[in-house]
Parts: sequence; structure tokens; C-alpha cells
Amino acid sequence: MLCQASGLTVDDIHYLTPRFWQYHFELISARDPVAFTITSIHLNLCIGSIARALEHRPDLAGILEDLQSFNVYGEFMLTEIGHGLDVRNLETTATMLEDGSFVLNTPTLGAAKFMPPTTLLASVPRLAVVFARLIVQGEDRGVKQFVVPLCDADRMLPGIVSRALPIRPGTKPFDHAVTMFDHVRLQAGALLGSAQKAEDERADFLDQIWRVSVGTLSLSIPGIAAMKIAGSIAAIYSQRRRVGVGRDGKTMPILGFSPQQRPILKALAHAEVLHAYAQWTIQEFMNTSRDLDVRRGLAAAFKALVLRSAGVMTQLVERCGAQGLFAHNQINEMALFFQGNSIAEGDTQVLCIRPASEILFGKYALPEPRDGSSPLAQYETGLFEEATLKMFSMDGAQRGESFNAHILPRCRNLVEAIGQRMAYEAALHSEDESPEVLDVFVMSCMREDASWFVQHGNRTRAQICDDEEKAYGKLLPMLPMLPELVERTGAKDYITAPIVDEDSLKNFVLSLQTFGGKNEAVLGDLPIQSKL
Repeated sequence: MLCQASGLTVDDIHYLTPRFWQYHFELISARDPVAFTITSIHLNLCIGSIARALEHRPDLAGILEDLQSFNVYGEFMLTEIGHGLDVRNLETTATMLEDGSFVLNTPTLGAAKFMPPTTLLASVPRLAVVFARLIVQGEDRGVKQFVVPLCDADRMLPGIVSRALPIRPGTKPFDHAVTMFDHVRLQAGALLGSAQKAEDERADFLDQIWRVSVGTLSLSIPGIAAMKIAGSIAAIYSQRRRVGVGRDGKTMPILGFSPQQRPILKALAHAEVLHAYAQWTIQEFMNTSRDLDVRRGLAAAFKALVLRSAGVMTQLVERCGAQGLFAHNQINEMALFFQGNSIAEGDTQVLCIRPASEILFGKYALPEPRDGSSPLAQYETGLFEEATLKMFSMDGAQRGESFNAHILPRCRNLVEAIGQRMAYEAALHSEDESPEVLDVFVMSCMREDASWFVQHGNRTRAQICDDEEKAYGKLLPMLPMLPELVERTGAKDYITAPIVDEDSLKNFVLSLQTFGGKNEAVLGDLPIQSKL
């Protein structure tokens, strides 16, 4: 239904139209992250990969039509048990026969495809874009893409074995699987692209996995929706939940305490800033005059910052107490699910190594600060200056022990710093962003590495704490206007957490499996009877 409701066409997906990007901003992405992940694999990775070949392969139109109408689920099978970060060394083979057809094989356990859902549990037909080494007359011609039917609604196709992985902790059921191929016959048309060995295998491989780079950006955007919904749930709960103050029976909402306020305000502020940053990044990513490495670097910086900011959801879980731990109250489920996004469509740590290293070596640059005097621009510049000085003081080549020990651990922070600065600038030049929201974003970023700003004479530790307090203080007047605040996020229709109101909580408790009686009354509704 998500795919059909989106109205996305093959052209939207292939050409990355505004409609394609807007689909990833929809708040429903956080309402059911598993369903959204299925559609992301289906639309971006599978349809997107096949559509690139359509111009020269009109025979693929029927397959794309079935995928677009969701008559068949599309999968994308790249990584293997033994090959994640070094996936260019994958072992799955597709051997060309004399008639031009192929035999697909999994030669070892390490070559088994890992993660993509391929089981019969969903009772739907599936096909996949499978990456395998093309072997022609004993010659390894490199990694190629093949379109491979996997199963009908009720049976695996001959030679294909799918083993369901355990459910990831804290998330909705999703039939992640280990998939193996045993002499699976493929027609000649299964091969996407040329059967010739590429002159530049690295460039050819990166071109084949271009949709993964698209996914680095597109699959990170729903993190914004998650922060909006999580912040709204925690805000509504914190206003409703009251505690006693003093001995006269008076109570107050826990929202009145600053440790409760700040994670909520931080989540909502970061979500607004990141929304502006996402729009700017999409525009820059779609600029085809930019070098491909720059475009990939922009996507990596965006993903790194979204994941860093999304860490606030763990704090929101804690601020909702024991009830926050449960999946039915949404926040923890979203936090755990988006933890998986740090690996999906490119491990974030590794994604950051390439742009950080290549910027340090002067191979290319990401967009420079518009205002080098802003605190986040100074921070970014300072971190790169420190890393550059350290790099020039070392002996050995790029991949030497010194680079491994001293530069690689800095790469993620370097790219996150770029992301923080670019996010600030994108929001600053956005028509919709308020100065109060920007101040909270900047001060929360500075607070995470306060020692750098103190060391470089930017501010004292006391000044940073005072400025942070002032920044949050400017947003506090918005808290009494919670209905308007939640309305502004657009999250209300996507909140199902029972803790947001008494009636929902009561209905939830009554629906639980019950022991010790048939009376459906909530304990709090019963009169207290004295035993005396």
C-alpha cells in the first residue's frame, strides 16, 4: 500500500524526481519503519537498479511493471556473510554457459547473501538484483548484476535456499535471511549490463552500486520523522505525567524540570534544522556538475549527522521512564530501528573514512563555509587543521600503522563536523527557521565537544553552560503551547503510543493478557477496601 499510495513511477525512481525525495519525508516512515524499509529496498535499490538498464533493455519493461504495481517484491542482494565492507571481494559466482545463459552458485558459507528478506513468510513472489562474479571460460570478469527470480508466493524456486534470521531486538518482525544458490539456471537476459571485463573495476563497481549512494541519503531522511514523533510523544507524556511537590498535595508536570525539557527541545530543534539540511543536501546531491565523490561525500555527511542527532531518542526513552522501554510506546522501537540505519546503505563509520581522508589529502573538497566566523565553521576548520598537522607529522603511507592509529579514529568526527556546519547554514538561509531553534542546535552541538571551544579560546566552560541555558530558555515559552508545537511537526496522526493520554493508556491496559480474574476493571477504578 505504501508503494501504491506514493504514486511513484519508474521515471520518478530512475531520475530521482522531487516526488521520489518527498516520499522519504513522509512521517509514516517512522510509524512503521519495517514497512518503509521494505519499500525502500523495493523502490530505490531494486527498481532503481533495473531501471538504469531499461534504455538499452526494453525487454525489462515487463519486470519493472510488475515491480511498480507491487505484484512482485523486489530485493537487492549485495553483501555476504563473509563480505560486508569488502564487498568488492564477494564470492557468489555466475558462470556463463555456451548458450549465453548462466549458472548461479554460492561456493562457500561466507558467500551466502546476508540480510535481504527472501523467505516465504510474507507469502509473496520475490525477485532480486543479485551481485555475483561473472565467470566466462574460466576468466573472472568482475562483479556484475543479475535479475534473479527467488520464489513464488508459496515455494522457493529450484536451487534457492532461504534461512530466516532471528528477529532483531526491539523491532517489528522482519524476515531478514541468509540466502544461498545451488546451480540456479538463469537466462541470458538475467545479466544487467555488459559481459565484458571493465577497464576500471573500481569505477565500474561504484557505478553499479550507485543506488546504494542514493540510499545513503534517502534512507537517512526518515530519521527526521522519527525525531519529530519521538519528541512529540515525550513532550505530551511529560505534560500529562505529574509528580508531587511539597507536602500540601500539590503536583506539577514533569515537563517543568529542565532535564525533562532539554532532550525534548533538542529533538524537535534538531528535526527542524535537519529538515532544512535535507532539502539543501538533495539539491546539491542532484547537481550532476559535481564530482561523484563529492556527491557521495555530501550523502555521507548528512547520514552521519542524522544518526548522531537521532541519539537523542535514547534520552527520550529514559525520560519516559519504564514505560518508554516498551515498543508499543514507539520511541524505543524507533531508536533501535534507526540504530540499524548506521549500517544500512553503507556503514557510517566506513562511509566517513573516504571523504575525510580524501579531503585531508586534497583530492576534493565539500562546499566551503559561507561564514567562516560561525562557531560550527570554526570547529570544523579546527578539527581538520589538527588532523592535517598530525598527518604531516607521521611517517608511512596512507594505509600505514600511523594513519590507522591517529587519523582513522578522527574521520567520523570530521565528517560530522562538516554536517553540523552545513546543517546550520542550510537552516540559517531557510525562510521557515527561527533563531531560537538555531541557537539550541548550535549550543547542543558545541556542548558535545565543549573542551575544543574552551581550548581554542572561543568560550569558557561556564560561558558554554550559560549560553546553552539561554538557548533552551528562549524555547521554553513554546512548551505551554504543546498542541501547536506537535501540530507544527505534523506528528499527531502518527502517534499510537498509549502513554500520551489516559483513555489510550486505560484501553491498552485492559487489552493486556489477564490473570487472576475476569473483571476487566482497571485497578485504579476500584474502590479501596480496608482490611480492618
